[in-house]
Amino acid sequence: MCKRLLCLASFALVLGLAFAGGTKAADPNLVGWWPLDEGAGETVVDLSGSGGDGTIINPNGGMGPDGSVWVEDPERGIVLSFNGVNGTGACVTTGVTIPAMDLTTDFTWMFWCKQDASQGFTSATGGNDVILGNRYGGTAAPLQFVKFTPTNFEFYNGDNTNFITYPEVMPSSVWVHNVTVKDGDKLTYYRDGFEVRSITLTKTVDANPFYMGADGFNGVQEAWCGYLSDVRIYNRAVTRLDILAVIAGVEQIDMEVGFAMVPPVMDGEVDAIWSVASTQSFVPLADPANASGTWKVLYDMENLYVLLDVTDDSLQNDSEAAWQDDSVEVYFDGGNTKLSTPLSGDDHQYTFGWTADDVQGTNITGYTEGIEQAQVTTDTGWRIEIKLPWLSIQGLAPQAGDLIGIDCYYNDDDDGGDTREGKMLSFSATEGWNDASQWATAILAVPPTPTDPGAEGLVAYYPLDADAGDASGNGLDGAVMGETQPTDGASGGAMLFDGDGDYIEVAHNALLDITGPISLSLWIRPDAEDPEGKGTETAPMAKAGSTASPPWSWQVRYGWGSPKPYMAFTFNTSPRAWAYVNQNLAQGEWHHIACSADGQTLTAYLNGLATESTPMGAITSSPTPVLIGTDGWSCDWIGAIDEVAIYNRALSAEEMLYLAGFRVDAEEEEEEEEVVVE
Repeated sequence: MCKRLLCLASFALVLGLAFAGGTKAADPNLVGWWPLDEGAGETVVDLSGSGGDGTIINPNGGMGPDGSVWVEDPERGIVLSFNGVNGTGACVTTGVTIPAMDLTTDFTWMFWCKQDASQGFTSATGGNDVILGNRYGGTAAPLQFVKFTPTNFEFYNGDNTNFITYPEVMPSSVWVHNVTVKDGDKLTYYRDGFEVRSITLTKTVDANPFYMGADGFNGVQEAWCGYLSDVRIYNRAVTRLDILAVIAGVEQIDMEVGFAMVPPVMDGEVDAIWSVASTQSFVPLADPANASGTWKVLYDMENLYVLLDVTDDSLQNDSEAAWQDDSVEVYFDGGNTKLSTPLSGDDHQYTFGWTADDVQGTNITGYTEGIEQAQVTTDTGWRIEIKLPWLSIQGLAPQAGDLIGIDCYYNDDDDGGDTREGKMLSFSATEGWNDASQWATAILAVPPTPTDPGAEGLVAYYPLDADAGDASGNGLDGAVMGETQPTDGASGGAMLFDGDGDYIEVAHNALLDITGPISLSLWIRPDAEDPEGKGTETAPMAKAGSTASPPWSWQVRYGWGSPKPYMAFTFNTSPRAWAYVNQNLAQGEWHHIACSADGQTLTAYLNGLATESTPMGAITSSPTPVLIGTDGWSCDWIGAIDEVAIYNRALSAEEMLYLAGFRVDAEEEEEEEEVVVE
């Protein structure tokens, strides 16, 4: 595949374990908040202000000395424990009722747990035991309840159609942070800050009592064995940033800094890698055309990267001080210390003027080595791309999960001279150029782990090493039409198409007539000359036939007749769905392109990175073949194609990285991990 090697140092997820305490003001949306850190007695205090203090049933039914429920944990301090014995084991009854929920109301359950190794997983041995919630306390006819178990989040009204089953049961002997969020009719489970699974709810649930460690409606039943800490219930749907803030033990996180699997090129252009970064916005001036804009941040082990795109109708650079002209200010607070004193230590203000190649700012002497910038003037203003080496701005390399303070401002000079007419802020509520406490709090994202999709959902796989055979095991071999030739591929051999009627045809088969979730993956090398840079990639693949009815289900093709002149994936849905790779593909070079559709959203990928998503519905069934090297209307590919795969499920972003050639080689003896693009 591509001949690149990216070495990453070993990452430890250093997310501080939050110790709730009682000093932080309660969130008004908290229904209940139990730190579970009292250490003695039979009462657990509710800090939400809702009056939901809990009572411990069987306080000697825990896992501490002499069966005490209170345990001193080396990681989380004082926690509450349960021995998992029905009848005599511990359980907490609370003064909180789980509110009734329809398909529009919201809620969140959030807690830490460390399950004991003795906890079973089958229904006979405790797989349905109650960590939180209840089983018997709901209404009758039909029975209704909500509970969190080691294997499922059960949202029950007469049947189990609204359960979230975890892909992996709750692990034992390690602390795990769990969150279940109901946002209208969408129910989502997060584990350790990562979204694991979501479903669409079709049922409602009546109000229910809330218990911990077992169902306490009629004595201790379905008792769970393990440790609990910091249990919270909200009557709103929290965000992932809210979740990360609780895990990190801070009041608020404003943004997540995406990890750059490949570093952006410092040229002022928006490389594909920037698609993994969240977009932040300046607070615009009264007239957005006068001054407005957005910014993004990425990181890797060597550098922090910032991309700022500014709309400005009058660009000026005629002053000695950059802040008096059109300029961007990047603020960095190493370790997120949030000091309100004038800038010192790892708190820096870096100022970059339009068309200026120097770096100005406050507290930057000795902290600028290796900083690079690249600027371009755009139709509506200008764009600047900045590289800030970690060793220069904070003196050490980062780890995933680290917190930093960061913010960006914009100075707007409309008429020249040593003045500026306006200034745009971002997260700061007030001007905070010398006050790190005003800046945003950001968390460094955990790098994605390339994941082998394996054979699950694999319908057809064409290595194209020397023929059109299907290596999936489903027997969907293709037939070579014309004089397709073998050539060197992205991995091993590939097939070369000359654009003159050469293609591969896979006969119509019910397995290939996919109308729901689908993923397509292929390597392509465009060889057609493109002197005007408009893109001549044409059509490398389709399920189509001009004489059939309906004549097509999907195509991989250049975007003729569509809003964007790029390679795209298009599906015959209502309305027609397009998702683009969003850049022209270099002639004579291999590129991995792919798409994933889950039945509602279509996402396109280029070289392992998501480039665009769009809504889509059911795919039109069509009695047409799958074609490799053409689109069904004689628009034939000029170039090479390799490693074509069709799945009847939506692949994840991590699986797309794997198909694009990224690998993680983990060795127990090594303290490094290598992400390899072969």
